[in-house]
Amino acid sequence: MISSNGPAAVRYLQLLWAHRLMIALVSVIPAAAVATLLTLWPAKYTATFVYERQLSESQHSVLLRRFFSQENLDKIVRRLDEQGLADYAGRLDKARVRQSFDKLVRFEVSPIYPKRLQTTDPTTSAQISAFQARLLSIKVIGDSEQQVLKAGAIMTDNVESILPLYDIRNELKESIQRYQLLAAQVEDNRFALTVDLQTEQAKLEKLKALDGATAQGPQANIVLQFTDVKNSSEFLPLSSQILAVQSRIIGLQETLASDTEKYGFYLKVLDLNDKLLKQIEESLLTDYTAKQFLASLSERLLACKEDAIADYLKSYIRRTENLIQVNTRAGEKPVVYPVPKGTARNGILAFVVCLMIASLAAVLSEYQRRRQVSPADDSRSSPK
Repeated sequence: MISSNGPAAVRYLQLLWAHRLMIALVSVIPAAAVATLLTLWPAKYTATFVYERQLSESQHSVLLRRFFSQENLDKIVRRLDEQGLADYAGRLDKARVRQSFDKLVRFEVSPIYPKRLQTTDPTTSAQISAFQARLLSIKVIGDSEQQVLKAGAIMTDNVESILPLYDIRNELKESIQRYQLLAAQVEDNRFALTVDLQTEQAKLEKLKALDGATAQGPQANIVLQFTDVKNSSEFLPLSSQILAVQSRIIGLQETLASDTEKYGFYLKVLDLNDKLLKQIEESLLTDYTAKQFLASLSERLLACKEDAIADYLKSYIRRTENLIQVNTRAGEKPVVYPVPKGTARNGILAFVVCLMIASLAAVLSEYQRRRQVSPADDSRSSPK
């Protein structure tokens, strides 16, 4: 019997003791069911692939956008189907619709990026922007060890062989802009150099005419001293002025010839880069890899007959190799291990939740019982 008097805590304990069987059943049975279900549920497996690659937060965001882009996921799904992982490919396709990939593949960095809190300090803001993670981890999750290894091989191959094509494309675009600027500078300077050359040539003709007219006159032994000979050549003897003008003409002619040669080289490089960029753009929707692009560069180098372009190709091949090596994995054989199910944690959580529900049900049940008993007592105690 639950007493109506006494402290609330004591009455509450009496209430729980009175309904102990119901509370025990409601608490233990669901918790045991949750624990049993988790124990019997098929295990998930995961493997982590680590890359020693420094990435700023913006570079990490670009990497994620490229990996989860429509055309790149199409390539991964196609490769998964080819390798007999149709179920995994279907789940990845469904995850693409929901934009939720955490149950299949995760990208993590270490150390993690600092949170961008509101700050007015430009130094702090610059430090946050310049922060770079040192390790990139790709965690692949699947239903079996074999599935994880196969799916992981496809995804890491995508990161190492296909995603670098985007870096190559950006580098080509930057190179095209750089050589277009160099060619424009030659075009801008050409008119001024040509006018200067014509001016110096006209000056030379007139100085030669003056030199012939004064050659018969008496020569004075005069010594002149200048602090700036280049800008004071008009005070030199005519013969020396002629030599100075001839020297400037030779300099202008050589500059024009050098610029013409450079301009031709820039145009050839631009033509080559345009072809390479078109090749990359056309391959982004296919399974074309960075290694295949490198092989095509080697073929171009063998067919190249101009030394200057051949040297440029050699340099470009080395830069492209560096872009690819940045995505090299640290370690070839990752460890596959089961994902913890959290059986004990979830079982305890289910027990606590059900215990709270059962306790609340006991309180409500006792309250309802007292309400039903109270009118009956009042009716018995009223006079007839």
